[in-house]
Amino acid sequence: MTMTQTWFWRFLLMLCGPFLTRIHTSSLLTDSHARFALDLYQTIRSSNEENIIFSPLGARLVLGMVQMGAKGKTQHQIRKALRLQDDLIGEEFSALKSFLSAIQPKKQEFTFNLANALYLQEGFLVKEQYLHGNEAFFQSTVKLVDFQDAKSCAEAISTWVENKTDGKIKNMFSTEDFGPLTRLVLVNAIYFKGDWKQKFREEETQPMDFTVKDGYVTEVPMMKMHLRTKLGYFTHSQMNYQVVELPYEGNEFSLILLLPGEDVAIEELEKEISVDQIQGWLKAMREEHVEISLPRFQIEQKLDFKEVFKALNITEIFSGGCDLSGIADSSDLYISQITQKIAFVINEGGSEAAAATGGQVPVIMSLERNQFVANRPFLFILKNNPTESILFMGRVTNPEAQKMRRRDMDSL
Repeated sequence: MTMTQTWFWRFLLMLCGPFLTRIHTSSLLTDSHARFALDLYQTIRSSNEENIIFSPLGARLVLGMVQMGAKGKTQHQIRKALRLQDDLIGEEFSALKSFLSAIQPKKQEFTFNLANALYLQEGFLVKEQYLHGNEAFFQSTVKLVDFQDAKSCAEAISTWVENKTDGKIKNMFSTEDFGPLTRLVLVNAIYFKGDWKQKFREEETQPMDFTVKDGYVTEVPMMKMHLRTKLGYFTHSQMNYQVVELPYEGNEFSLILLLPGEDVAIEELEKEISVDQIQGWLKAMREEHVEISLPRFQIEQKLDFKEVFKALNITEIFSGGCDLSGIADSSDLYISQITQKIAFVINEGGSEAAAATGGQVPVIMSLERNQFVANRPFLFILKNNPTESILFMGRVTNPEAQKMRRRDMDSL
């Protein structure tokens, strides 16, 4: 290489360096988001035997808002749980801003609303830099309230959440949630609604047996459809399972369904799931003609992320000795509560979801007949395709658990 060529490449690197750094940071953010999502799932499922639904994106955003004002050990615990590198402190906020812009639907087939807010006890002087940072990177607002007036606070915050989720999340908080010691409450609201690229026909929905657990069988409304979509048959640790993708109209979002083999307990398969496996599924799945049978269901769940985050070793933010001096100059400031409430609906038309708050790469196999019959517990992931990010994640162990059975069965 000549001296002229050397200087040319140095000049090009100087021009493109910041752009390449943003790409690298964005890629690391997507990877850390997936690993954080799996960490959350493993923590939540370990204490819950029933249906599960949560938004790792919502959880990440509220922690990101705290991290922006955290320092010292408090900041380190959050970054470690979020799987962020210490040498990139601060850079992830710009990447997160681009990330949030990228997951916004570009077409009108979808409704995707995202809103964040921090409610602080009156008397705390919030730093201007923190206010500007939250608005710039999280599109969030900071509001001062009097938590001692628990009734007014509960009504105000619940109304805000209800408005941001198109009325799907109601009564987020009650008067019992606040008291004299409440200092800071973080609220994250996510609302998603999309139609299937190919809809299930309502006349095809029929009652069908669903094996809940230990051989117990219940009858549920089972939707059916034939379509061409991505499907994979995988084996991991001597366990067989299927993975299928149900795309939404516009192809910006998809629902990924994982169904264990009939002789595989879902709890055993859950223990083995990793980010590398999920990435392996997405690469190995192939377009096939598939006959899908999927229960019509809804899940509503309220999660106490305070206990979940403590299990992930985020403990400092919940004690009076934490360092949140980037938010306000007060040693009395700490997180009182982080709550997420989810409403997730799957029906013939599509999905509606609202939230307020190194493994082995599997090998694809082939079967003569492509059927995906979800007549036993299964996992699901709602993801944004351009970024491959997980918006919602959960499992269905009993489709009738949300008291839909009588209404739905009577409608068949």
